[in-house]
Amino acid sequence: MAAAQTRLDIAAENLSNLSSAGYKRREAFGALTATGARVSARASRGRVDGVAEMIAILGAQRAFEGAGKVVSAIDQARQRAAEAARVR
Repeated sequence: MAAAQTRLDIAAENLSNLSSAGYKRREAFGALTATGARVSARASRGRVDGVAEMIAILGAQRAFEGAGKVVSAIDQARQRAAEAARVR
């Protein structure tokens, strides 16, 4: 979820500076580490494209939704395991 949040922050910053003179678009890049995904930003040579940034925001939204479903599934599995462990 932290990676999706970083992607969302970068896209929102790019959109908010769409018409700012001299602003250099930031782009997200990621890497998998032993502790999970890590997303960072770096300056890009390209200009800000509003449509591309909106697509990036939608992608981050889908990542949040997917992570929420995973958390929900884990919670349900824990509940079932706790119920199965109870002495009847």
